[in-house]
Amino acid sequence: MSNPKPYEIIASQFGVSNESAKYFLGQVQKSFKKVKPPQALILECMAGQDFESLPKPYHVAELMYEGGLWVIPMNPEPKDPLDEPELDFNALGFEEDEFEE
Repeated sequence: MSNPKPYEIIASQFGVSNESAKYFLGQVQKSFKKVKPPQALILECMAGQDFESLPKPYHVAELMYEGGLWVIPMNPEPKDPLDEPELDFNALGFEEDEFEE
């Protein structure tokens, strides 16, 4: 039997789909400027932690950077969707309860 791929390990460890695990690993890699860390190194960093659930990708990238595993400069942390201002549906011409069921 062949070795499992990094995304398969993440998927089974945290109970997410393979696609979600691939996306997670890609987001960790995109946290760094120019040179992306290998997925095996991301797994190595995560193995030393005791995560109860899948962490935010940027948090894992910070751990890698601060721990000296990957010292390439980081991109700024992406905004959390909850930090976005709410849309004013009335200003867009929609009735307030048009989207409620």
